[in-house]
This record gives sequence, C-alpha cells and structure tokens, in this order.
Amino acid sequence: MTTLDEAAAWDMLTQAGAYLQGHFLLTTGRHSNQFFLLSRLSEHPAWLWRWAQALAARLEPFGAKTVVGPAVGGIIPAFAVASCWQDSRMLFAEKDTNGGMVFKRGFQIHPGEAVVVVEDAVTTGKSVAEVIQAVQQAGGVVSAVGAWVDRSQGPLQFDLPFIALLRVHHVPNWEPEACPLCHQGVPLSRPKGPTSVNRER
Repeated sequence: MTTLDEAAAWDMLTQAGAYLQGHFLLTTGRHSNQFFLLSRLSEHPAWLWRWAQALAARLEPFGAKTVVGPAVGGIIPAFAVASCWQDSRMLFAEKDTNGGMVFKRGFQIHPGEAVVVVEDAVTTGKSVAEVIQAVQQAGGVVSAVGAWVDRSQGPLQFDLPFIALLRVHHVPNWEPEACPLCHQGVPLSRPKGPTSVNRER
C-alpha cells in the first residue's frame, strides 16, 4: 500500500497515542493544547510501514537512494523509508558540541551523492536545515525533504521540495505568560519527559 488517506492517518495517530490533546510544554518553551509524540507510532510496525511506503512513493521521483534523518526523531522514519527502496542507504546526523548536526559513527556521504532528508515532524525546519548543511558540507546534494507531519506555522528554514503525509496548521501555542491553560490551572505536561510538571500561577 503506497497511499495513506488523511482519515486513516489521524486514526492511527490517535490510537497509537501519537497525537495528544491537553496542556503541553513544547521543546521551544512555548505551551500548546496539542502535541505530536510521533515516536509512539513506532510501537505499531504495521502502521509505521504504511506511513513509510506512502512517503517513499512520494519521494521516489526525486531520484535519491540515500536517506538521512536527524537524531533522534528522524532515525526510525528515515530507516523505514529507505527500507522501501532497493539498494538504498540510511544514515543519521547528530548534534555536535556547537549545536549543529554532524555525521559520526563512520557515516560518510559521497561527493555528489543524491540524498533525501526525512524527519518525523517539521515545525520550524531548524533540525532539517542543519542536516541539509551537514550533507552539503560532506559533498552530497539534497533533492527533497520528507516528513510524517508538517506542523509548521510559518516559513521554514530550508528551501527545497517538501513532502509531508499530513499537514496540520494553526495549532495554537503561547508563551507561558500568555497561556490560557496556565491561567485556568490545567496541569502542564512534558510528553517527552519521564514526569508531568504542575505549574502554579
């Protein structure tokens, strides 16, 4: 199956616990009433495979056989997409001490090698832009970017063809001081962390 309709995508995300509604602390420090915890989709390989096949089919026309993902969230999506193609390679880039992305563990990009970058979710595109820079510094050529979910609210930090299986715009988010959920006393949670945070105002 190489297609994934929007209704099926939402159903899988909800059932997997990968789409949450509540009061959440985002990695940017802002607050929101919605959160995509897309790593939970990986708990269901059959569902993840459907997402991978759909994204791989849409990225295939760009002619790349090497897929690169940013650690940590992009590792499994990149691997899953690469597994849909014959003679493919999959690498991941990691943060360096300066906050950028670099290739470690012996990973190498060959000069002129065509690459697609795959991420789980794109918000600002900062991580993707850093991976693109790492690929370019290694001599590779990024032809497109793919993601499970595009939740961007404005211009992205990269200028390349961007394929997302699900586009979710207008997700509300607020600075902590302006968060209506904080003012209502709704407990704040960190979905990616081990515990919830209760915030008193």
